[in-house]
Amino acid sequence: MKSTNDRQFVTVVENVKLAYWDVGVEGKRPLLLIHGHTGTAQSHLGSLIIELQKNHRVIAPDLRGYGASQPPPRDFPPEFYQRDADDMAALLQHLDCGPVVVLGYSDGAESAILLAAAHPELVRGVIGWGICGVISPEMLSRVQTWLPVPDKTHWEEKHHQVAALHGEAQVQTMFEGWVNAAAAIVANGGNICLQEAAQVQRPVLLINGDGDEGNPLRDVTRLAARLPQGRLEIVANSGHPIQFDQPDILMGHINSFLKMMNGE
Repeated sequence: MKSTNDRQFVTVVENVKLAYWDVGVEGKRPLLLIHGHTGTAQSHLGSLIIELQKNHRVIAPDLRGYGASQPPPRDFPPEFYQRDADDMAALLQHLDCGPVVVLGYSDGAESAILLAAAHPELVRGVIGWGICGVISPEMLSRVQTWLPVPDKTHWEEKHHQVAALHGEAQVQTMFEGWVNAAAAIVANGGNICLQEAAQVQRPVLLINGDGDEGNPLRDVTRLAARLPQGRLEIVANSGHPIQFDQPDILMGHINSFLKMMNGE
């Protein structure tokens, strides 16, 4: 069993290092866990890392510009989802660990689909939650209410969370940068990974909460239908972060998928 304190670093491109944890049972087929917007591996997926490392090898990076993967600070070009997928490919190639099952949350789920589409040799399967494959005009209108970014007086809890994880200087960028990227994506047709989904020749389980306002049933259903081996589960009484709202149900779906992937 590898220690959860063993944080490591890899250079994915010049002047860009990713921090990652490689923990759990050596020799087991590995899992790659990808966190979402404003989070880190530990803040978004810490409970899953603790549980899954009991029986699996777990690789869990902080994405470029997040948490311990600074500097450089996080930025959001319109192609940031694909850039994160490319970074994950570089990490897996560095580790030379064989194909992984990818577990992605929110932005991390979108990048997981892109990773599987572009690098089938690196991916055995995908579990993604908080995902829909597109940014719709309705979603853009919703996130534009984040701007101007409230200061710590008006949005104290969220401001404190982001500042604690990434530094005070990142608070503005985390929200303003993401919204501006979303606007550019919508202007270009709204695609995140919907178009690429048909290329994913691996089993994919999508799991969304029935109260996930940012990822409506209409869009995630369309994404699931486009995946050749896609399946969709809707979790009742859950919003976007199913790992916090309904952790036992999410873990049940994860364990069932992993058993299927391992032929159990």
